[in-house]
Amino acid sequence: MNCLSQLLQLLLLVVALLRPASEECNIVRRGLSRDLLLIGTVLTNEGALQDSTVFVQSGRIAHVGDICGLGMRGGDASVLNCTGSVISPGFINTHEHIEFSTVSPFPDIGERVRHRHDWRLGARNYTMREVSVNGSSVDATAWGELRHLFSGTTSIVGGNMVPGLARNLDFPDGLEDGLDARVVINDIFPLKDKLGAMRNGDCDYGPDPIDQDTAIGYHRYIGHIGEGVDVEAANEFICLSNATFDTTPAVGGGGLSTDIIAPNVALVHALGLTPGDFDIVAVRGAKIVWSPRSNIHLYGTTLNVSYLLEAGITVALGTDWLPSGSATMGREAICAASAADEIFGVKIPPKVLWEMATVNAAMVAGFEDQLGSLETGKVADIVVFEGKSGKDGERDISIVDPFEQAVFASQEEIELVLRGGKPLLVSPRIKDLASGTCELVAFGDSNKIVCIADELGSLFKELEASLRGVYPAVLPELPPDEPTCKPKA
Repeated sequence: MNCLSQLLQLLLLVVALLRPASEECNIVRRGLSRDLLLIGTVLTNEGALQDSTVFVQSGRIAHVGDICGLGMRGGDASVLNCTGSVISPGFINTHEHIEFSTVSPFPDIGERVRHRHDWRLGARNYTMREVSVNGSSVDATAWGELRHLFSGTTSIVGGNMVPGLARNLDFPDGLEDGLDARVVINDIFPLKDKLGAMRNGDCDYGPDPIDQDTAIGYHRYIGHIGEGVDVEAANEFICLSNATFDTTPAVGGGGLSTDIIAPNVALVHALGLTPGDFDIVAVRGAKIVWSPRSNIHLYGTTLNVSYLLEAGITVALGTDWLPSGSATMGREAICAASAADEIFGVKIPPKVLWEMATVNAAMVAGFEDQLGSLETGKVADIVVFEGKSGKDGERDISIVDPFEQAVFASQEEIELVLRGGKPLLVSPRIKDLASGTCELVAFGDSNKIVCIADELGSLFKELEASLRGVYPAVLPELPPDEPTCKPKA
């Protein structure tokens, strides 16, 4: 029996596949159920599948691939024709400090520091860069999660949470429907050096630092380690990777080195690590979270990520925070590409950057069996990025790499955001997919229908009005006052 005879009840779907590609999605059929069949270029770990399908049923992915594999399923599903667009798993941001999402970025004063305590505390005669939560921490967190949702990020490791918006992978109450009860431990000061201890040759930081027995018991442990470019930053990795480095306890507690480097551990920043240190990371199966914009804005450089990738290390992208990092994952990916090229002469393929924001990030967070790729059985956290046509100078932008189309996209180029199969943002042409309390919000030259009021407890415009002019959640293609991604010695 051929494909068409198998799918007589989905004849409209087949007709949609035969239509010329449009720049935007359109609804071919409005079904009676909440199931959804997406048609377009599907981004997978193996490559981009053109004229392919993703079938969403009960909040999970029930089929990915050729239409014939769908069989007789989907007869009462809504059918969305996105043949000119790309369909991607939602991005996963594994490094955020989400409660600072209403503040303005640090101005570039031309100063690049050597260690995080230099800018945090004004150590060693550097300028202290003070930052505090602007208004309510709850409102700031919601505002930041909305900014990320509006740019295609559906999961965050952010140190704070509000229920119902992005998934918060470091809080049991923030996982949302569909995920098993497992969480990421997100540790900003593994060595308990918040007060500014910097060491070289011993591990006399604060009392009760992370130790091997504790770290190994966590599902995933993500720690800020080696944030800086000097020997003091390098010392942090030694204290956490070599149990014999310091065996003399410090007065008041702590002071002992340990070895936590294991497959369930990810290092944030890791600027202080040497190639030999990264070889240890690779052998142990540990992972790295890369935040190039914040690295460059504060320290003038970033990781030679090509060395890490060649060593087989899993690398994920993270925005860090608004004061020195990127406002969205798309802007972080753009910075990553330009920094690797300008500093190290390496061109990172868009697919590799897309993997850092999806499947690699899921592995860092320990949810690779449920998130990060479009595969049967995983939760339907899905983003659709609109197609492009015409000319941009001499370049025919209708033939842009589909992974580039996704990972470098602006907010305006997003047509649909699903979390667990539920539409949180839709373009007006597919407004019939919207459900719950929704509102029309201007995104530059385009409008979007935002359906987050039931999750947030208020309309977006009401929250926006209450915050009175903080850094915006809806951004132009180049966000205002964006921290630099230009390397500087």
